Amino acid sequence: MSKQEIKIITKIIRELSLFLMMHGFKDFGIQTKNTPDTTSFIITMDHPKESFINHMREKLEREREMEVETYGWELIGDIDGKTELEILGLLIDSMDVVKEEDKTIITLVRKNRYLD
Repeated sequence: MSKQEIKIITKIIRELSLFLMMHGFKDFGIQTKNTPDTTSFIITMDHPKESFINHMREKLEREREMEVETYGWELIGDIDGKTELEILGLLIDSMDVVKEEDKTIITLVRKNRYLD
């Protein structure tokens, strides 16, 4: 994994944490799983309202854009914590939500593009 990809991944983690905290979540976990082809961000939390999940999905389910990959990711963090997922949506490929008995697991997947 390249240094550029590592920087993008750490910014994504930071912005996901900010987004959740700005929406009042105090008890959540973010785990990453890296493979040669993808990085997954696994968010574990108490059951959020369906409206929150829909809001997240609306912001994140966008087409990735190379302009953001190359330049725009540096802007992450310069905007309000409730809206920055719009930029993150340009860096994420998919979102999956699984509701278990005692928690909700949201998995965001990013296909790695900056390979060594």
